[in-house]
Amino acid sequence: MGALLLHGGEVVDPEAGGGSAGAGAPGPAGVGTLADVLLLDGRIAAVAPAGSLTDVPEGTERVDVSGLLVTPGLVDLHAHVFVGQDLGVDPDEVGPRSGTTTFVDTGSAGAHLFGAFRATTLDRAQARVLAFLNISTIGATSIQLAGELETLAYCDEPGALAAAREHADRIIGIKVRASGNVVGRSGAEPMLRARRVADELGLPLMIHLGPAPPGSDEIMAQLRAGDVLTHCYTGFEDNRLLVDGSVRESVLEARRRGVVFDVAHGMSAFDADVAAGMLAEGFRPDTISSDVHAYSIDSVGDLPAVMSKFLALGMGVGEVIACATAAPARHAGLLADGVGTLRVGAPADVAAFALVDGPVTYGDTRGHTFTGSRRLRTALTIRAGAVVHDERMEGER
Repeated sequence: MGALLLHGGEVVDPEAGGGSAGAGAPGPAGVGTLADVLLLDGRIAAVAPAGSLTDVPEGTERVDVSGLLVTPGLVDLHAHVFVGQDLGVDPDEVGPRSGTTTFVDTGSAGAHLFGAFRATTLDRAQARVLAFLNISTIGATSIQLAGELETLAYCDEPGALAAAREHADRIIGIKVRASGNVVGRSGAEPMLRARRVADELGLPLMIHLGPAPPGSDEIMAQLRAGDVLTHCYTGFEDNRLLVDGSVRESVLEARRRGVVFDVAHGMSAFDADVAAGMLAEGFRPDTISSDVHAYSIDSVGDLPAVMSKFLALGMGVGEVIACATAAPARHAGLLADGVGTLRVGAPADVAAFALVDGPVTYGDTRGHTFTGSRRLRTALTIRAGAVVHDERMEGER
């Protein structure tokens, strides 16, 4: 594997202290500064002020990224990438064009389908893919026809435990879609079973928030430190986390005890008015994810598009990058290995984005529109030291 030098971009590495992208004044290397990033043998070999590296191997390919934001490869904490499944999209198609090098699949497969998921995707994908195991053995298959939790027999705890242990190198948590349109008459029982399985395994639980039942207060009561509440800005009237302009007390208590709040835009789970109201109350997301799948891809676009919506809602560039790199890597248990960072020795997963100025109109999943003045456009994606997307070669989007 050869060497690659990314020259002159504005490096934004949240682990190195945040990122002041667009601030104009260079800071220390690794924190919103003009810098060079050297990639060697699939790892990050050096990050230094632009033009200061002297020990660059002969034959190193030099890529000019001046005018671009250079970030860790994006980490999407909520996606559906079971290739060949009704819901799934191909991570090696979605990832390169979006700067996403790591996907966490959230419940596409349950115990009876995880082997197929592994054979078709996990062991073949160029992207890094980990998973939350669906408490239902059939996973999120044919969701347009019926919810996977309506048949309670599929919520098989011994089966989930066995699958999670067999595939412990890939399964990082348990997922339950605890909403009325999925559970049917099963009520809260699938959520309680998922809680027990997660506890026995010592893994985090991810709960999907949708229309009640269960209600949001009941859901919050099941979440503990390190667990994930996904679709936190849902607009379903009976289960919003924002009531009369205030964030529910049960939600504030959950955040205080360390519950992670994830965006997961998806095809029906992002209400811009709810997001704006919660942001105004100081309730920012811990992680920004796409919930991209076969039915949502037209409304979601990709992860940078979701990040751009949060720029329009008032978050800073450094904030949205942190919420899609280091933060999800931490909650997926990958930060210690350098995923989501530009740390020397970390995997050479890197993205470069153009910050495009100009008016843009966005839509949410509830029929609302809102405007922004800038957006992120993927220019370059590098996975394990190899260029997998280069806008200069493929044309601007």
